[in-house]
Amino acid sequence: MSLFWLDRKRRRLARQIDAGPLATLLSSPLPAKRNSFRDTEFVCLDIETSGLDASTAELLSAGWVIVRNGCVSLASCSYHVVRSTSGVGDSATVHGLTDTQVGIGEDPGVVLDGILDALTGRVLVVHHAGLDKAMLDRLCRERYGCELPVPVVDTLALELKRRRRQHHVADNASLRLGELRDVYGLPRYQAHDALVDAISTAELLMAMVASQDGVDRTELKDLLTG
Repeated sequence: MSLFWLDRKRRRLARQIDAGPLATLLSSPLPAKRNSFRDTEFVCLDIETSGLDASTAELLSAGWVIVRNGCVSLASCSYHVVRSTSGVGDSATVHGLTDTQVGIGEDPGVVLDGILDALTGRVLVVHHAGLDKAMLDRLCRERYGCELPVPVVDTLALELKRRRRQHHVADNASLRLGELRDVYGLPRYQAHDALVDAISTAELLMAMVASQDGVDRTELKDLLTG
């Protein structure tokens, strides 16, 4: 969705939701599409869930970090384990969270509100937006009655677009976060920790921008994928 239509949608929703962090987000101005990367603030976010079906999975953890002034702000890092009454199931083999940890985790609504606070006036960045954005949309619908209306940058989609433009798309070319960090000369981190993956995504985005036009010449419109 273009920023123009997203802005119209947010204005319409703002007339229906008049309190809470979503109302604050809706009333905040969207960054201009011609803003440079340096002049735009981004929230690089990752979530871990109990499954791959966004319609039924539970949110188990969330981590995010802000990119501002063309730099990753490690001081902005935030990590939350989310309370779940049904446990982690087989997903524990992926993210390593235990039933005990999620049993005493934070309230899902409070964590969602924290995400909305972080996203106010900023752009959401995820690697492979499909599950994460669908999950956030569902949680937002359940809590506020509407999907999460924010601009999105998907680093996986950006890389796929770059490869297609250069005719370098191969069936066996991996677009996973770790493998893409290798492509851009970034070190490997332990995967499937929400905060570590959020930082990994932020660094990957920075590397992508640096390899193209840089933080001052890359514009927001060049990065938006949703």
